[in-house]
Amino acid sequence: MAKRRNRNRVNATGRNNTSRFVRLDYRILNSNAYRSLCPNARSLLVELIMLYNGENNGSLYLGVRDAAHRMGIADLTAASRSFDELTSLGFIELAQEAYFKVKASESSRARCWRLTWLVGPGRKAPSWEFLEREPEPQTKARRRMERGLKTLKAYHKARDQGRLPVLDSGTFSPFRPAPQAITVLDSDTLISGNGGFPPDSRVRDSAAHIATPWGLGATKGLLGWWQPDWTPSLAGVAFAAALAKATSAGASNRKVAA
Repeated sequence: MAKRRNRNRVNATGRNNTSRFVRLDYRILNSNAYRSLCPNARSLLVELIMLYNGENNGSLYLGVRDAAHRMGIADLTAASRSFDELTSLGFIELAQEAYFKVKASESSRARCWRLTWLVGPGRKAPSWEFLEREPEPQTKARRRMERGLKTLKAYHKARDQGRLPVLDSGTFSPFRPAPQAITVLDSDTLISGNGGFPPDSRVRDSAAHIATPWGLGATKGLLGWWQPDWTPSLAGVAFAAALAKATSAGASNRKVAA
């Protein structure tokens, strides 16, 4: 149990014994041959490096069908062209041809590859052949290489002159959302539409309708939950009744006198 815990412990270099990584030298990435590779060939190169465990260079078994599946493509012809492209530009070389046998006693195997910039079987020294190879002129690979090298050169020039794009800049203040306006409840601003009176958010008491519950001052009022305030109307009716009564009384007195 103690050995298993120590296996995952980080050492002085910041690594542990269970973590692996793929090493891509800058001499590979900056080479003319790598800049001429199509995306499928670059993907295949990464898959081949992934098979390398530090001791099996020259025994990297990978067929066209499995390579296509690992690259995430369905075109087997494109995967086969990627193998041919890496071989012609000197990134890989065929260590052993594929062998397929129908008999049960025989075992089949895929093609076996070797990476040219790593030590091969039998302590064969790396050749770095791709550093001296370029695609043929007037080809798609050649134009791809020229565009890649031009862009890479412009990047290196801008980096050396300190003209790379600035990611963090204090020129512009960070965006802050505008604070939400506070609703004005009471305002002294005069409104011409209401005769120049300032607006009032309070609801004043009104005599238009007075809520009167049952049994509270509603003995002679109309039936219902509320009783309308008919005081002005009743006063007018009473005045008209009094006026009519006085008029009829005056007419009777005139008849008696006659």
